[in-house]
Amino acid sequence: MNPSPELNSILKQLRLSGILDSLEQRNRQAIDGQLAYTEFLAMLLHDEVARRDQKKLGARLARAGFALGKTLESFNFDLLPKLNRAHIHDLATGRYIDEKVCILMVGQTGVGKSQVSIAVRG
Repeated sequence: MNPSPELNSILKQLRLSGILDSLEQRNRQAIDGQLAYTEFLAMLLHDEVARRDQKKLGARLARAGFALGKTLESFNFDLLPKLNRAHIHDLATGRYIDEKVCILMVGQTGVGKSQVSIAVRG
């Protein structure tokens, strides 16, 4: 589906051009599911909100300078035999967030505090 040039222009003017990314798929879903116009519009707007949230997260991560791609699977626990793996994997569950518990990671330079924090952030 190629939206009309007028629709492209209006979406850009309203700063909603991200809707164009999912318009064809959502239009097909609306037709197949015989959705009401308001349901179709709600799906498009939900996609736009999700796209913007993802874009904001990406910008925050870029500003933070996190080394992306760090995972617990790539962490070399053998270099720190005294490190309690169970505690680290428990952090990765995010349970501490629900329990409103603060986390403090301390240690010498180069032992992996940043990699662990990046890996457990989800």
